[in-house]
Parts: sequence; structure tokens; C-alpha cells
Amino acid sequence: MKPNMPRRATQRGFSLLTGFILAIIMFGTLAFFLAGQGINAGFGATYSNTSKVSGMLVSAGYVNTGFDAVTLSGQTAAQVTFDSAANTGIFNPTSGGAAAQVLDPTLFTDVSTQATALAPATGTHGYWIYRKNDIKLNQVGTAALSEYTMLASGLKVGVCQQINATLLGYALNAAVPSLGVLESAVVSPPIAGINNNTSPTLGLDLQTSGAGLVGRMNACYGTTDATPVYVYIHTLLAQ
Repeated sequence: MKPNMPRRATQRGFSLLTGFILAIIMFGTLAFFLAGQGINAGFGATYSNTSKVSGMLVSAGYVNTGFDAVTLSGQTAAQVTFDSAANTGIFNPTSGGAAAQVLDPTLFTDVSTQATALAPATGTHGYWIYRKNDIKLNQVGTAALSEYTMLASGLKVGVCQQINATLLGYALNAAVPSLGVLESAVVSPPIAGINNNTSPTLGLDLQTSGAGLVGRMNACYGTTDATPVYVYIHTLLAQ
């Protein structure tokens, strides 16, 4: 056995050295890809959208967790607030526990004023907007009741397509379903003087909407504006 030991040690050493070199090559290749060089532009855009959309959906999940935490603590859904208020606030460290969420501005076509969940922008693009129970979705929950939702408006079309590919299994180049309404029917600037990104009541009823909206709790849509605005609607609670 002893005469073979140096040979085996040499083989192990060679294997480790080979593995180390391969690891360097792999990390170098990864760095090259992440630098955006030497790759197909279409693939690069898709890879970028995938990463950004993943972060956006994780952000929505954090808010959803905060919403659930407030209701589980004894508050009703109607009492939940999109702020850091004691007992009712999604972003209160005790009641909701969710951190205020900031969305990546590059998800949007235009963001004049970036905002956090506790500091609304002057427009309607670039951040989460809480709709309370003000949207009736098609075949989601009870027909007579509205869902508690939040949304992000003004997304890039590629981002919208990536969201639907991720959540609904659509092809990446699939047409975005239409809401059948103008953006102004979906969202308007936050209520003046209320620092919680809560949209004024608009009473949006999508129960008779097109086939692309049937049974969709979370999905991205286009509006009927001359230049479509792409909106992601996320359901916090279906009633």
C-alpha cells in the first residue's frame, strides 16, 4: 500500500488544483457576464429584468407579510394602514414588522421623484401605492366584495412581461393583457397630507374584464391610454 500513497496524494493534489483553476474560470466567466460584455443584448435585457422582477416580487412579499401580521394581531383588514402607525401600520416594527420598501427606479419608464413607502412621490410612478379594498377583480374572492390590493404603475413593458412570465407562465414576448381602462381609473396621486401612499377611492370594477384578467390575484396589465401604461396589481387580501 505504501508505494501507492505518493501517487494517490499526487492525484488528489492534481484534482484540487484542477478544481481550483476551473472555479477561477467559472467566476471569471460570471464576472464577464455580469459586466454585460460579450453577451447577446436580448439575453442581457432578459437576465436583467429577471433579477429586477425577482427583487420587486420579494418586496411585495414583505409588504404582504406586514399586512398579515397586523391582521393576525387582532386588527381588521379595514384598519390596516400603509404606514408606521402603532398597532395598524404595516411598517411599524411591532405591529407589522415590514421594512419600508423602495422599488428599483429602473423598473419604470419614468420616475420623477423616487419614493419610499413612507414618503410618497408627487406622481404615480415609481413606488407601491396602497389601494385598500377598492378593486374588484374578475373571479377572485366574492363577487360582491373588493380585494385589498397595492400596485406599481408606469413599469417598462419588458418588466411587465417578465412579471407575467414569472407568475403566470406566459412566454416572455406574450402580449400584456389590457385592463380596459385608462391609468387614471387605476391610480391617482396619493391623498394630499396623508403620508402613506394611499390612493384616493376610485372604485375600480374589473369583474367584467377580458379573459386575461380572469382569476388573476397578482399580474401585470396595460392600460388603454394612447401610450399604454403598465401596472402590476398585487392582492394583499382577497375577500
